[in-house]
Amino acid sequence: MRIQLPFIILITLISMSAMQSVDPENPELNNSVLMFYLASLIFLPLYAGATIAYLESVVNNAPISTTAALKIGLQRWGSLFVTKLLGAFAIVMGLLLFFIPGVFILIRLGFAEYHSIIERSAPADALKNSWQDTSDYFWPLLNGLAFLFVVLLGGNLLIETLLQVMGIDSLMIRSLFDIVFGFLNCLYTIYGFRLYCVMREKQSG
Repeated sequence: MRIQLPFIILITLISMSAMQSVDPENPELNNSVLMFYLASLIFLPLYAGATIAYLESVVNNAPISTTAALKIGLQRWGSLFVTKLLGAFAIVMGLLLFFIPGVFILIRLGFAEYHSIIERSAPADALKNSWQDTSDYFWPLLNGLAFLFVVLLGGNLLIETLLQVMGIDSLMIRSLFDIVFGFLNCLYTIYGFRLYCVMREKQSG
């Protein structure tokens, strides 16, 4: 929470500003919207990398501080950013090919960010190694991530429906739930990391 929440809150505040500044009759991009996308692109690799670094330190029974984790995230920001960018491009191309190839690519690249942070692999190597390492973990990854996706999306939609039924249309309340679900997205990272650890233990054993 100390690693992720400050960034998630900041991105949500920028999102609130962007939503308030958009004219419904002329919903074109403005500076606030562009700032939101820019903040997301900049901060996501930073706190995602820091989270992975912290998880690795806990597994090694030597938990690092928030500052130390963010330092690692900052050091590996460029590599992780390019890794995620290349991976996202491949996934989008796959989704355009009748959806299923995109899901397949998404799962096969599921270990790339761990290779980038933990193994300090270059972007191309991280993607290549992930593709190789996930061959035996495709179904556990797919089933676990799909379950988390359904639970988180279902919870989000349920709350959205309850707010509509209760006639609550407060931007502040919606933003609060955005922060909560934004933080809960770390469950994807934690689940993937657990399988990555299993894979690594089997390879070393």
